[in-house]
Amino acid sequence: MANKCFYLDNFTESLASIYKYKADTFDGEDTKYKKMVYSLKNIIKGELTERQQLCIWLYYGKMMKMREIAGELGICVSSVSRHIKKGKSRIEKTMKYYF
Repeated sequence: MANKCFYLDNFTESLASIYKYKADTFDGEDTKYKKMVYSLKNIIKGELTERQQLCIWLYYGKMMKMREIAGELGICVSSVSRHIKKGKSRIEKTMKYYF
């Protein structure tokens, strides 16, 4: 898992429910939407630990269950839950700063 690339494009949009935002407000050139996606990518890369990034990516991006993630990473389910919760909290706090 350590050598796996971390792609954020599809994942970030599902994480932040940006599809709904885009559907509600898109009018051709939506710079606020682009700024939101760009900010979210930077927050994930810069603010989260590698383990938080990986757990969030597997949970939201790959749609894996916490039990499956725990088995793949060799940690307990509560640790996966904790990494996801702390990562989401960090993303929310930082996004509130920008928006």
